[in-house]
Amino acid sequence: MIGDVINLEQKHLDTAENIYKILKQNENHTDKWAVGICGESGSGKSLTAFALKKVLEENGIQSVVIQMDDYFKLPPKTNHENRQKSWDNVGMHEVHLDAMQENIKDFKKGTSSIEKPLVDYKNNSISKEILNLDNVQILIIEGTYILSIDAFNFSIFIDRNYKDTYKNRIERNRDVQSDFVEKILDIEHNLIRQFKNKANVVLGKNYQIVKP
Repeated sequence: MIGDVINLEQKHLDTAENIYKILKQNENHTDKWAVGICGESGSGKSLTAFALKKVLEENGIQSVVIQMDDYFKLPPKTNHENRQKSWDNVGMHEVHLDAMQENIKDFKKGTSSIEKPLVDYKNNSISKEILNLDNVQILIIEGTYILSIDAFNFSIFIDRNYKDTYKNRIERNRDVQSDFVEKILDIEHNLIRQFKNKANVVLGKNYQIVKP
């Protein structure tokens, strides 16, 4: 997503190093792998994804990060207005998860590039971009609902809920905090919890690995 700022800290890199050690034990180096990172708003999905990308590249493995936010059917401000019309408009149906799954399949097949949506948060718009996948071995995808699709070789769940991440969300300043926003996050919370058991690795509130 255009406009997202990622500030990595040492704790994120340390966790990524530990994830890499687990990933290395499971990885088939002859295949292209898709790694999914799931969690609630502000839980650290983007930080974990880009920290893992940095660690992988330091170990000679090229990777690309894709963010689920780019796959929303409506641009951010318009989507927020749509949610205000009805709570029924909040959920996995807001996202082109089918398009994401197709992108993952194409990557695994060895295609040299994929076309994906690209959200510009500031301008409230959605365009398209072409990702070059030449020499990319691992595709890292992060987002709230991504583990609803069965396309990942390896998955990570960040076990921090929207109350734990309040400070993070304020610092990102992506949404005006209100009872309405907190209600949305509560709906998302109840949807996302089901994905925890699907994950190969679970991170705790301080980014420590609690599973395995």
